[in-house]
Amino acid sequence: MNYYFHVPFCRSKCGYCAFYSLPEPSPELIDSYLDRLERTFFPEAPAETIYIGGGTPTFLSAPQLERLLKLIHERLAPPAGTEISCEANPETLDREKVALLRRHITRISLGVQSFHPIVRRNIGRKCSDEALDRALELIGDADFPHWNMDLIFALPGQTPEAFFTDAQWAIEAGADHLSCYALTAEENAALELPEDDDLAAEMMPGIARFMEEQGFSRYEVSNFARPGAECRHNCNVWRGGLLAGVGPRACGFDGTDRWRNPQLEPWLRGEAPERDAISPAARLNEIFAVNLRTAAGWTEALWRQVPKADAWSARRAIFRAAAASFDPSWFRISDERLALTGKGMMFWNSVAGEIIAHGT
Repeated sequence: MNYYFHVPFCRSKCGYCAFYSLPEPSPELIDSYLDRLERTFFPEAPAETIYIGGGTPTFLSAPQLERLLKLIHERLAPPAGTEISCEANPETLDREKVALLRRHITRISLGVQSFHPIVRRNIGRKCSDEALDRALELIGDADFPHWNMDLIFALPGQTPEAFFTDAQWAIEAGADHLSCYALTAEENAALELPEDDDLAAEMMPGIARFMEEQGFSRYEVSNFARPGAECRHNCNVWRGGLLAGVGPRACGFDGTDRWRNPQLEPWLRGEAPERDAISPAARLNEIFAVNLRTAAGWTEALWRQVPKADAWSARRAIFRAAAASFDPSWFRISDERLALTGKGMMFWNSVAGEIIAHGT
């Protein structure tokens, strides 16, 4: 089982963010969240991976963060080698929190977005250069087994050269994994940020080449890693692995249905999650499409691990049918592997839509 803990609190709402989060919560509200976790979280399956996201988990005070991490370790008792990831923002880190995280997790994910203060200001990212420099120093000194940095490209006021400088600085800081996201205009985001799809499409091939030159492989549409530094949690979820979502607005998958918890107040009252029940054939098409975001795509051995998987020959037929509707150079098709090429990954949305619509 893969576990995702959603910590829905943050210092402020970034302009580009449409995720569920509550800025500037009271300490009492955070304690109520932790109280409910302690009363109700009793896992039924061992953890393969654990991911703590948000919001901003490191917005919690050091005692609150320690309380959360101890709960996770006591209830899940993850064996040595379990990947345990935690998201963090630079302005919420201090030496005590970093030391605490280093004792409990194996992978930290730092939300930087850009090293350029003007660009950060344009997207409502409230982080000073001083806070960013301090966080990088603390993380570097802590020597986490793995750490990721989030960057956004095609931002207002950001030249392509500025983004490549960001990527170079991230690598020099010691990150062994970079998540490079194109700016997406989100319906529920605080700012109406202009989305430049043409610029993003022009930049992505160059970003992929640059990262390869730096020793990073592109293993998913937006993710690059040094060998062995890939996020195992995300890989498992993309491939249809079982997911237990813990906390308000956390999502899960039980092998048949997906579900999503309610927002904080109804979650605190114990209200039931919303369930997404679709036909088995539609669910298999969805899982098949999602993992085509990865460079590896599907092999027969991977597909057999999907709950209630159909025949590999059926998957090849569906993939070939989708390929007939698009540029053949987007597809890698063989008896052993079904995947999108680097060019095809840029058009994943279109391919996924075709696959999901197949037979539904």
